[in-house]
Amino acid sequence: MRILSLIVLFALSLFADSMTPKQLHVLQTVRDIAKSIPDKNGNTYENTLSAICLTESSAGKNTIGDFRHKKSFTKASLGPMQIQVATARHVSQNVKKLRWLNTLSDVQLAGRLLGDIKLSAQVATHYLVLLQNKRLDHFYAISGYNGGIANRPYYNRVMKNMNLVNHLVLSGKLS
Repeated sequence: MRILSLIVLFALSLFADSMTPKQLHVLQTVRDIAKSIPDKNGNTYENTLSAICLTESSAGKNTIGDFRHKKSFTKASLGPMQIQVATARHVSQNVKKLRWLNTLSDVQLAGRLLGDIKLSAQVATHYLVLLQNKRLDHFYAISGYNGGIANRPYYNRVMKNMNLVNHLVLSGKLS
């Protein structure tokens, strides 16, 4: 078991060292935003959202997801946090600070989600906080981020990336 732990730590350090400055910037931006948006109990989710960002887009490397031929671009998952326009609209209905998103067309909102790291992080953080406040369980909140009630494979991928986030924080690459 000890050998397996050392192998995992070694693999994490190799992956952490291969993170580009841009990926680290994306993760730090997500963390900074997440630290400023607590849930109803005052908890923040910077580690969880960083791990979700790694899971969803490899920290901003893959900014368009779920996009298939003949499917509207506005239905795709966009940006470093892979937010869909419908999800952003749902969040904007529940978060007063984001109501301005309703003044944008779907195409405008899609463009903003795709190109604005801070907006992507704000919507994602508010979405996770809404899920956490409603579901009261971290497993179910994280599962809900990926569109499920109980999505064990997704949750496991996020938790695996949480180990990488913890390594990046401990090594001083993220604060």
